[in-house]
Amino acid sequence: MALIATPEQKERLNEQGFFVIESLLSPEEVAVVSSAMDEVEERVRRERNIPPEQNFGMRNGLVEHPAILDLLDRPDILSYIVDVFGWNIQNRDSVLLATDANPGGDPAKLSLGWHFDYEEEFAGAAGGGPMPWIDFKVGWYLSDLTEPGHATILLVPGSHRWDDARRANWQNEIDLDQIFELRVPPGSAMLWRPTLLHAVTPNLSSTKRKAIYVSYTPRWVRPTGHIDHDPDLLAESSPIRRQLLGAMGDLSNPMGSDPRNNPECQYWFTQNWDSVPLRRWAEEQHGGPPFDWGTGYGASTSKGPDFVFTQVTDPRMN
Repeated sequence: MALIATPEQKERLNEQGFFVIESLLSPEEVAVVSSAMDEVEERVRRERNIPPEQNFGMRNGLVEHPAILDLLDRPDILSYIVDVFGWNIQNRDSVLLATDANPGGDPAKLSLGWHFDYEEEFAGAAGGGPMPWIDFKVGWYLSDLTEPGHATILLVPGSHRWDDARRANWQNEIDLDQIFELRVPPGSAMLWRPTLLHAVTPNLSSTKRKAIYVSYTPRWVRPTGHIDHDPDLLAESSPIRRQLLGAMGDLSNPMGSDPRNNPECQYWFTQNWDSVPLRRWAEEQHGGPPFDWGTGYGASTSKGPDFVFTQVTDPRMN
């Protein structure tokens, strides 16, 4: 059995490319995170001299406020992520977005044009087929998006399975009747494959639209919005948060126990399961084998200290 994801949610993620959980955050939690975003935006605008007429967007925004960072490893969201993507993961990037109201804007002009995430970065590994799934994104929506025209995200369901020919001809591949517009109450989350074709509508409402996107990826992928996090932040974090922030969960050397003579990157093959504490957490939450995670076709296993080769006979010698 899974930790939390239903068979229907997994099927929707694999076939359509996303599923939605409405009102995952309580109204009180929405207020806390929304206020934190306001604090970050005010401070960063001042520090970076960002003009008020420019919409606010910030990479690696998770670490800018404790209330936002707490979204990274909430037990409920972690349960979903492990179910569909496995436990051998870390945070790749996070983006804070605040789209100002523009009630007189052009409803046909998208504030963010149609695109597939990572097409340039991932397409070379696709071999002409669908882009590989090595990134998983959670969208947190702090504003009321139940009405259209409020900077809502548009998706083309199933487009994560398109090959390169269909991606190159995407204008003719879109079925207008099948475009999905995310319309959800505050505190909702969308778990999705960002290789879906997507766009964002203009904010024609009278209020600011706030959203946070948090990406998860296998531990051997380099992050996007940062290289390394503040050592003080890592030291004061829990082991699981350290792993998700890209460090060893036990703060051991990422190049192994003998980095000088036998360097061995622990993001690939760990010598100690304590460096990947999300594995133990997942097993404890599950209650025992057989385990059912990674079935969103994500990364679920890693060669650890107990790995041995089992096929050790040269068949030519038989």
